Amino acid sequence: MKERGLRKLWSMSLLVISCISLVLSVSNLASIELPDLVKRILGVLILLGIPVLVYSSVKLKIWKKDA
Repeated sequence: MKERGLRKLWSMSLLVISCISLVLSVSNLASIELPDLVKRILGVLILLGIPVLVYSSVKLKIWKKDA
């Protein structure tokens, strides 16, 4: 994968993780009860986004070392 594609992958995974975390924390602080199914789906999306973020971060770090 090229560096540009890796940067897009990295930024999209970081954006997804941060937006979902923000939604969950704001709803918790505002005492808004989200349905259990919604919380579980958002949690699974975060768990799927973390390995993508780690993979793209490691690949970008290796790319920079080789250049």
